[in-house]
Amino acid sequence: MHDGSIGNLSDVVEHYASGGKKSAGKDDRIKQRSLTTQNKTDLVEFLKALTDPEVLTDQRLSDPWEPAQQ
Repeated sequence: MHDGSIGNLSDVVEHYASGGKKSAGKDDRIKQRSLTTQNKTDLVEFLKALTDPEVLTDQRLSDPWEPAQQ
C-alpha cells in the first residue's frame, strides 16, 4: 500500500477481497468479494507482470529528492 502498511501483493489482494478496513473516507465501491485461492493467485501474478524491472533500477527515474548514489 502507499503507506507501507501492507507488505506484499498477496496481502493487498486479501485486504480488498475482504472489503478493506472501515474508514470514513472509504469508497462505497470497495466491498467484500468472493475470490477463490486461484483467483487471488492469478491476480497477484497479473499485477507482478505489470512491473518493468528496468523502471525499478533506472537512475534517471529515481527519487529526485534522494541524494545520488555513488
